Amino acid sequence: MSAPTLSPLLTAAVQDRTSGATGVARQVLDGLAEFVHDPVTLRQVVAPLPGLLPGYASMWHIARAANADDPGPALRAIREQLDRDVEASVATATRLLHQRGGWARTAPSSALVKAVAAQLPTGTVDAPGTEGLLPVTGLAGADAISPTRVLNIKGTLKLAQGIPTVVVTTSLKLVPERVFDGLGSPLFERIPLTAFWAVVLDGELLTPAEVGRRAAALS
Repeated sequence: MSAPTLSPLLTAAVQDRTSGATGVARQVLDGLAEFVHDPVTLRQVVAPLPGLLPGYASMWHIARAANADDPGPALRAIREQLDRDVEASVATATRLLHQRGGWARTAPSSALVKAVAAQLPTGTVDAPGTEGLLPVTGLAGADAISPTRVLNIKGTLKLAQGIPTVVVTTSLKLVPERVFDGLGSPLFERIPLTAFWAVVLDGELLTPAEVGRRAAALS
């Protein structure tokens, strides 16, 4: 099945280059909702999505839910949990950055990072010439997190190597190592999870090791 055979909502999700991984996941979940009463068609429609969206860990979770015995509740649960988790992660990361003070530098393209940055004081995000004056904290999203690595936009590794960097994300980005190995595109890079200072996951402030263990528990 190719992209033109998808429904309009799913076609728009596959072609979206501006909403980020979380926004695309929302669109895919909303697009699949119209097929939940026809499990055979639902599974046919969801089958090509991981290949059409190869950088998104969320497609693994969504495909598993779509292939469940009762896919409707499974997909709805992901959709509802996603919004709660995004809100919680943005709130926790914002509080953390306010407590640390100083400035923030961001890896681009993450909707969650943009939401946090929008709540920080004017002029404190990606401002030139701030290093060495007050604390500078990095903010990055994640397209996927395995037990050992993070997949994100190129430039994230340089950010994490230069300053303490926090990943702001949700559990929809956690995948086993075998799934992670099949994700990515030329726009992404793989970064050791240990390169990051902390991870805000579903509103919890965790160490990279704790997040790695949660990813490892998936199968």
